[in-house]
Amino acid sequence: MDTLESELTCPICLELFEDPLLLPCAHSLCFGCAHRILISHCATNESVQSIGAFQCPTCRYVISLSPERGLEGLKRNVTLQNIIDRVQRASSSAGLPLPLPLPHSGPNSPGEEGSNRLALVPVNAAMSSPGTPPEPVQCQFCEQDPPQDAVKTCVTCEVSYCEECLRATHPNKKPFTGHRLIEPMPDSHLRGLQCLEHEEEKVNMYCVTDDQLICSLCKLVGRHRDHQVAALSDRYEKLKV
Repeated sequence: MDTLESELTCPICLELFEDPLLLPCAHSLCFGCAHRILISHCATNESVQSIGAFQCPTCRYVISLSPERGLEGLKRNVTLQNIIDRVQRASSSAGLPLPLPLPHSGPNSPGEEGSNRLALVPVNAAMSSPGTPPEPVQCQFCEQDPPQDAVKTCVTCEVSYCEECLRATHPNKKPFTGHRLIEPMPDSHLRGLQCLEHEEEKVNMYCVTDDQLICSLCKLVGRHRDHQVAALSDRYEKLKV
């Protein structure tokens, strides 16, 4: 994840992309930086519009330009711009107090060791009418056919477990004592877990340093910036071994 910040940085100005262009080679470049590249290729008394191509500064791929539209003929990298906008909003509010963790009660509530973890809330969690029992969630670790009903979902593992599998996979010792267990949750909802620190973001990586799920903004501009992180899939595979 060390390249996460670099993916949002223009190779020319070394700042966050501003009005990024999506080049045919799949690299990006600030519109202003691309314009300056064209100017640098102009001979005396030559207009920018006369430049028909330039090289991508990252891979040296030759980018051909429309004679009529020039740089305006290249696509804008809208997705990248949206990510940068979110990063900038998060940075501007970084001085505000962090949200307090949500209270968690019950026999599996984390102790003092896990009390400072960020609370995670499901996105679009299923709403049921009062008195309507929730649909059973099957254990995702069971080798039985059909699987047993799950008794807990581990937010850290992103897996639902029956009683037997939970005991087998989560012994009462570190690092498993720090895992957050919640009532069984369907897999589709678990994949949409939302980061409480950045409410518009879904968790998509695992902080090895703090042993918790985080989002991209936590790594880019949050308190996990200098922490070791891993992909969720890698973490899950290690837990299964």
